[in-house]
Amino acid sequence: MANLQTIQKIGPILDLFTAECPEWGVREVAATVGIPRSTAHSVMASLVETGLLQCRARGRYRIGWRVVELSEALRGTIDVRSCAAPHLDRLVETHGETCHLAVLERGRILYVDKLLGTHNISVRGANVGARLEAHSTAVGKVLLAQLEHAELSRMIDGAPLRRHTATTVTDPTALRATLRQVRGTGYAVDLGETIPEVHCVAAPVRDEMGSVVAAVSVSVPASRFRARRAELTRAVVETARGVSRDLVDAAAPQPASALPAAVVGLERTAS
Repeated sequence: MANLQTIQKIGPILDLFTAECPEWGVREVAATVGIPRSTAHSVMASLVETGLLQCRARGRYRIGWRVVELSEALRGTIDVRSCAAPHLDRLVETHGETCHLAVLERGRILYVDKLLGTHNISVRGANVGARLEAHSTAVGKVLLAQLEHAELSRMIDGAPLRRHTATTVTDPTALRATLRQVRGTGYAVDLGETIPEVHCVAAPVRDEMGSVVAAVSVSVPASRFRARRAELTRAVVETARGVSRDLVDAAAPQPASALPAAVVGLERTAS
């Protein structure tokens, strides 16, 4: 049980290390996470041993270089971010609006890619690596809509849904109705529910099993969104479908003719 409790503290501690707050001390971590200082020191020392943290001068800690190695390992797998990149490029090139790629990770939205819009007045949007609550974002609604009933209940019934603006949906029953609509239409909108005067539309990315694994969105000033809502909705839905097709193709077994010659030779030798 002690080992499990220690493991459960790793996530909250690593979550503290952000671009805005890249360096932490043991005392600060203990106070922020709400654990004894000795426990914080023990967990952080273990993270240093694995390379996930590095200890610097005066007992200050930063993210370790092992994270870079893990990032490269992820990049070597079938990566939704790699599949999405050319589609996001075309989306911005054609429509000029800021776009995002996001996933649902530990109950919050994690932004894994972003391209800035090209209009003189564009939405800056969430930075890559940012985490936001799901209920008030278009990408969040797309990803919440695919959850099983029990998991969705755990996420939206466990604690009050925070209100960010006057239009944020904070009632779980109303949110469930919205998510049913999202499943029916195949897209979700955020009409100033996270930031006033910023509107978004998002659509789901599906893997080879048909499961929703990510969401694509555009973030637009409210006045421009109202005039272009139908156009941008079609564009985002089609972009998400294109990413899904490439993701499915990437996961499909390659025919021998598509494999490198050295690999084909090895297969023939083995047979």
